[in-house]
Amino acid sequence: MSTNATSDYVADTGSIEAILVLLVFLIAFALILGEVVDRVLAAWGGAVGMLLVGTYFNSLTWCTGGGHGGVAEVCQNNLFNAIDFNVIGLLLGMMIFAGMLEISGFFEFIAVKATKMSGGDPWKLVFYLGTFTTVISVFIDNVTALILIAPVTLKICSKIKISPIPPLIALAIFSNTGGVATLVGDPPNVLIASYTSARGLGFSFISFIEHLTPLAILAWGATLWYMHRHFKNWREIKPQNVEEVITEDEWEAVKNDTLMYRTLGALAVTVIMFAAVELLHLDLEISAVSLGGAGIAMAISMLGVPEEKRIDIHEVVHKVEWGALLFFAGLFVMVGGLEAMGYLEAVANFIFDNFGPNGSISQNEVVLVIVLIWVSAIASAIVDNIPFCAAMLPVIEQLGTLSIDPETGIAAVNVIPLYWALAIGCGFGGNATPIGSSANVMTIAISERGGHKISTKEWLAVGVPVMLITCTIGSIIVALFYGHFETA
Repeated sequence: MSTNATSDYVADTGSIEAILVLLVFLIAFALILGEVVDRVLAAWGGAVGMLLVGTYFNSLTWCTGGGHGGVAEVCQNNLFNAIDFNVIGLLLGMMIFAGMLEISGFFEFIAVKATKMSGGDPWKLVFYLGTFTTVISVFIDNVTALILIAPVTLKICSKIKISPIPPLIALAIFSNTGGVATLVGDPPNVLIASYTSARGLGFSFISFIEHLTPLAILAWGATLWYMHRHFKNWREIKPQNVEEVITEDEWEAVKNDTLMYRTLGALAVTVIMFAAVELLHLDLEISAVSLGGAGIAMAISMLGVPEEKRIDIHEVVHKVEWGALLFFAGLFVMVGGLEAMGYLEAVANFIFDNFGPNGSISQNEVVLVIVLIWVSAIASAIVDNIPFCAAMLPVIEQLGTLSIDPETGIAAVNVIPLYWALAIGCGFGGNATPIGSSANVMTIAISERGGHKISTKEWLAVGVPVMLITCTIGSIIVALFYGHFETA
């Protein structure tokens, strides 16, 4: 194929390259969920496959200009641009914090403390840790919360000799469900707030609480009810060593108190900055806050500290879940390929053509919003809710543009309820599969590092019913109180 690309390329989902890109994605997705190969290899195999297809057909990696004669080279549909380095940076920074806290003995300390509080009752542990994870997701995103809480869960289960798989799945699902409640609770919410604020729609921290917190509380309660029933057999397993753990002094688990206190102090400042960036509209990326906080934590752990208490940077680097970060990058590339081929736009057009103001199936705005909840939920379960949300934001804006009456100049579709539907669908839909949300991927990575592999079958048995239950609740609430969701 010619390497002299032009900007005349138009995505066509019926073209041979688009079909091949979709085929590559489906194969990679099947390999990931089927656990045929390591998920990192599957994701990057899919990413490389898309790059090869796109390069051969000159449809995914074309450039104009060449840097000569003062004309800058402009590359479009470059799949590496699809990688959200803001998300990667956020995760990397918080992984560094988690690694430092683990080295200090903080997780061991919390494990003993939590076991004492619960008396060794497995379900009480799930309830306490799930509630705590959800509460801190009000202030930081649920992925960060999982990075901090999942290692504690592993330590607790190891001490009392019970399987950590049910509580780890529960924590991830609780965090996804509860994270819908606030602007900073779930990465898709951050994307929605940023995108809509740039367009003057006023999706603020307070508006997320007013519109989504009551719904998230109802969904969280329903999730707790289902978990209690689903994990009945696990709940009845008698823990071991409970008496021994209860008599332990949790402070003896702390290996380096100086490192623990300084890391917790830096983490507290970082968490405050996360909230401040959104509340005060500071011109800072969350990745900058996360990496900056981690850098400060490492620096102050070295300054004025006796040599025996200084942190080993190589040990911290070893604690980072590099496989999870690479998996996210590969997944972003694959979703970018689907978007560049026009598949996500085709989804939007299908929704609009069938459920918009001139839809062939329905012309009811409430139906349109509910359909978007379910489409977002199902799609998020397949492609991860962060890249799907990012891809759908301009699509929703386009839905409003497509519905403008040429005579009056007024849009027939109010896009504000659609953004709320996207938040609900992405948040609840991410529960369904192991790759549905970043919190799920991190939970699986942490579990595997602890020697406990969570199978796709185990996750789907919990995640799919929870997705169906919570999306049904979301649909009912939106239908009953639609007027409330018409405003930002």
